[in-house]
Amino acid sequence: MHIEHMTPHIGSEISGIDLADPAQVDAHADQLRATLHERQVIFFRDQSLSPSDQVRFARLFGKVDPVSSTFPAHPEEPFVELLVSQGTRTGTDIWHADLTWQAVPPAGACLYAVDVPDAGGDTMWASMTQAYASLDSDLQNYLRKLRAVHNWEAPALSDNLARRDPSGALYRAIREKHVPIEQPVVLEHPVTGKPLVFVNALYTTHIRAVTNDESSALISMLSGLAKVPEWQVRFRWRKGSVAVWDNIATQHYAINDYHPSARRMHRVAIRQG
Repeated sequence: MHIEHMTPHIGSEISGIDLADPAQVDAHADQLRATLHERQVIFFRDQSLSPSDQVRFARLFGKVDPVSSTFPAHPEEPFVELLVSQGTRTGTDIWHADLTWQAVPPAGACLYAVDVPDAGGDTMWASMTQAYASLDSDLQNYLRKLRAVHNWEAPALSDNLARRDPSGALYRAIREKHVPIEQPVVLEHPVTGKPLVFVNALYTTHIRAVTNDESSALISMLSGLAKVPEWQVRFRWRKGSVAVWDNIATQHYAINDYHPSARRMHRVAIRQG
């Protein structure tokens, strides 16, 4: 197995391993987990994974749960989420971490490319530990005292639900189950202990105990840190590519520049455990 770092701060491509072979994965399990914690997102090429293969591999990094987002589940594998689009608005072309509107957001995710366009459809990740480290210490201390509200009802996601179910029943069911919740503005990573910015442009609606103007300015500034190229990595997908990322330490952005080509991905959410 060979590991090649893609940038100084985030992202490594790993070769020489067949993720569908449990023996190979088990032999490198500790190194794979350590590399993910250090590099925050890891990539593999030329893999051939059934839905059950993908779920088994994802369990290397933690527990997996049945699909609980606004995208549909695979008909034969309730742990695999279907992400199918044609370069149109799905709500993923905004810097975000997945499901921060849940009380315990996923610790990570495993994404497998089933079918991708000839060009376009890249995904970018940004290290929010590096984003936090870039801030002045006085600002860091101030931010540690604050909490922010996260809500799943971003317009693009609500529109996506309306297309899937024009009756509105699915929207009402999710709205009833997932009310807005508070999260710390600065979170300490549960494994590495490193502090990170836990504010994103998609789901963070406002910051508590400050004025509306200050809340808007802080959210804009903090979520905008993901746009800094020095702590980003960009990945060009090919059929059979796999990405595993730390959903607490990073944010990501799915580039929607491939319409009308189709992009079909399978995702498994990973819980700490």
